[in-house]
Amino acid sequence: MTFEDDPRVQGLLESSPTWHTLEHHPEVTSTQDVALARLQGGAPPGLVVVADAQTAGRGRLGRPWRDAVEGRSGPANLSVTMTIAAPDRSVGIVPLVVGLAVSEAYESVGASPRLKWPNDVLLDGRKGAGILVERHAVAGRAVLLIGCGLNLDWRGIERRGEEIGWISVAEAIDGDVDRVTVLVTLLSMLSGQLGQLDRRPEVLLQSYRSRCATLGQRVRVEQPGRAPLEGVADDLDADGRLIVTTGRGRQIVDVGDVIHVRPA
Repeated sequence: MTFEDDPRVQGLLESSPTWHTLEHHPEVTSTQDVALARLQGGAPPGLVVVADAQTAGRGRLGRPWRDAVEGRSGPANLSVTMTIAAPDRSVGIVPLVVGLAVSEAYESVGASPRLKWPNDVLLDGRKGAGILVERHAVAGRAVLLIGCGLNLDWRGIERRGEEIGWISVAEAIDGDVDRVTVLVTLLSMLSGQLGQLDRRPEVLLQSYRSRCATLGQRVRVEQPGRAPLEGVADDLDADGRLIVTTGRGRQIVDVGDVIHVRPA
């Protein structure tokens, strides 16, 4: 059975104010690329593209994302790209809001996730999901492609390279994972949270702070084209940017890779 045939997915699509269509593919090059092609072909935002495997998945800053992997109970990963019209306000906190939705999806199957600023979901201190939000202009309007790479069941799979620091939900809960529950919860929670962007962004930011493992940590931030920054991750500003206190005072980080060094 594909996700399109599942009554829980059908019920979500029929009642959702955000999502109208879901495509489920066994394998694609990238769900981001498929979703963008659909929008360029005339599909309206609200389309969701899901794949069991990607052959050319990508993460932040163009990094490859390995998810053409078979796990003990089937595909090890679930790749999801959700499309929306770019909001007028609070675009900068969209990746954080997506992290909240992924966390709640993982909690729905018994996991206890934490969030690492800006784009990772952690399970037992290791990476359990990655988030990639891309902005594109399609037919004269700005759209966001919200991509999630969900590690669902890597039990028994050998890791290599940076995958050594990855973990899956099945490993974190020591049991099987209901993929439909994860997907439906993700779509449902994200829809509700996106609806709060214009009205209550500060509530979303406070929810993120309460789940963020980065705050309070001594960190090293590697920023593209700039020298690394070291200090204590103190807070997030109103745009979701990380505030790091260094020997030179408080610094605002827009984009960067954060390495948790130790608790401050």
